[in-house]
Amino acid sequence: MDENDEDLTRLVPALTQLMKLQRAEGLRLLSFLFSWSEYTEERCDFHQEFVYDITTFAASRGLSWPDVARTAITAKSIFPKLDGVDAAKLLSLLRDALCDCLPNLSPLQRHEFTRFLTETCVSRHRLFQAVVSGAGNITIEKLQLELQLPPTPLPLAQGTEQHEWECQLQIAQVSSKLHIKEEKLRNLREGLRVTVQVEEHSEDDQLDQENIMELVREAVKASEEQMMKSLDQETSLLSEIVQLRLQLEDLQSEMLQSNHDTATKRPDKSSKTKAKETPKTRRR
Repeated sequence: MDENDEDLTRLVPALTQLMKLQRAEGLRLLSFLFSWSEYTEERCDFHQEFVYDITTFAASRGLSWPDVARTAITAKSIFPKLDGVDAAKLLSLLRDALCDCLPNLSPLQRHEFTRFLTETCVSRHRLFQAVVSGAGNITIEKLQLELQLPPTPLPLAQGTEQHEWECQLQIAQVSSKLHIKEEKLRNLREGLRVTVQVEEHSEDDQLDQENIMELVREAVKASEEQMMKSLDQETSLLSEIVQLRLQLEDLQSEMLQSNHDTATKRPDKSSKTKAKETPKTRRR
């Protein structure tokens, strides 16, 4: 009986018992089945978890106990070889190890085993490299996030009621619109209402009375149109200004009423203080 057969004979009963235990107890039993001298204690734990996961998967897929033992031996030996191996070489390494370890697998078992090894090793390849190589060339970036706190609110007595704040906002908006309309009206009134375009004629042109009257009529008509347009603009602006002023007065009255209501709801501290300071009259 060679060394491999002796290992299988020793491992099969132990692995049979291991599958009946919880994970923590199973890892403890596994730690006694091999010599784990490849790594320090911290990385050794990860090595043992790697062997445990692959071994329990092999047993759960109905492999014979000798094949489960071979899987455990292969998983233990392949783990140190993961250092410095890229993804392509890693797949080749896993495929070769699977063929050498378990040549008699059915196509379905080989497919499931290959998929499990791929997901286990490839998805955690960088983590395996960090453990195997001692994380010597792994850079860990730490990000510091600054916590932005909202501004401290004013005391309740110094705050602004929601309705009052909305009134202030509306008053500011209406006041801004009113200022713009009044500025347009002022510019309209200060500007020229009518501009007459006079056609230039040379001294050689002879204008009779009829031509002169025609020019005058055209000038008067153009002036009337410009005046009417200017008056329409002024009327429209005045109407808008009146509406905005009425709206502004209503908002200001509403805010004053809101302030009065709020003041009546708040307790009078001075009266309370005086009430506390006033001694009670004793009955004789």
